[in-house]
Amino acid sequence: MNTVGSLRRRMTIGAGVTALLAGLALQAPAEAATRSGSPALVFASYNVCKTDCAAPAPSWDIRRDRVARTIVESSVDVVGLQEATHWPTTNAKTQFLDIQNLTAPYGFKSPEYTNDSDECRWTAENPRPCTHTTGMLFNTKTVQQVTTPNGTPSAGTMPMSRIAAGLTADAAPRKVVWAYLKGLNGAGPFLALSVHVSTLKDPANEASRIAFGASLDAWVQALNDAHGMAGVPVILMADLNSYRKRQPQGVQTTLTNAGWADAANAPVKRNVQYSTINYNPLLLAEQGFPKKPYAFKTSKKRPVLDATRIDYILTKGAGVVATDYEVVIRLNPDGTFIPEYQGSDHQMVRATIEIPAT
Repeated sequence: MNTVGSLRRRMTIGAGVTALLAGLALQAPAEAATRSGSPALVFASYNVCKTDCAAPAPSWDIRRDRVARTIVESSVDVVGLQEATHWPTTNAKTQFLDIQNLTAPYGFKSPEYTNDSDECRWTAENPRPCTHTTGMLFNTKTVQQVTTPNGTPSAGTMPMSRIAAGLTADAAPRKVVWAYLKGLNGAGPFLALSVHVSTLKDPANEASRIAFGASLDAWVQALNDAHGMAGVPVILMADLNSYRKRQPQGVQTTLTNAGWADAANAPVKRNVQYSTINYNPLLLAEQGFPKKPYAFKTSKKRPVLDATRIDYILTKGAGVVATDYEVVIRLNPDGTFIPEYQGSDHQMVRATIEIPAT
């Protein structure tokens, strides 16, 4: 998709989610070329900002359509959501269900869990101790949930404490979503993960983020083995609350040192001069929802472009290759945000990833 566009059409969603995007021509982003015979899917990670997103954020009743529009128009096959909360909205029982309902007419659905595999399943009678801030959707037109060889559940949720020990009270209950999926084009199967680690910046929570990264490989191997899916590749869609300048040895480094590949290193990149989150001291009072994003630049002193990035798509597995990476941002010709796409204080990140057929 173009960094600077002329998408000025307005959309109003009235009664019923079937009106979503009515009259708006969906524009598929440009794609990187893929190798002959190597199927590819498009993955995204998107922190949508919880229902009480801090001022100057518009209300969720306004942002909900913007979030859905961004997901649908970005031609994604699988999206990991963060801050898609369990809190009620005026349109649905939870914020996550609201997003799911808005995107459902375009083929999107959540993985199907069993009561046992959905360890974070909340009921009034059994309120599981999970922080419900993550979700996952996939496009049924291009992706399907697999049936495991041994008949075990192929998707589930769990608290982060099931992956790593010794986590803080903020980190331990955070919900992790996992699902075994495959592309209808032959890509996969693969394990998809949606994760949102602690936002707190104190040493204990920094240690928890790193502990999660250090424990992930062993947990993935155990999960794959338990479900008869040994060796399948993994796609991690995550808000890691860690970036190179502030945390050079943070969880992102823990993961890449362990062999995870960062999709941001794809040969084709777009909009990487923009942060994945709209907070910068130079934005002054407009933190989170500025009229215009801050654009990072290189200089003689800073020859490497180093836009703030806490949202990631990471991969691990033989033959898995990211060919294209994008910070999804829609701007007017004058460089200001097109409001109809400004649904969060984060930008979605998006990557085209080749996954061998097995």
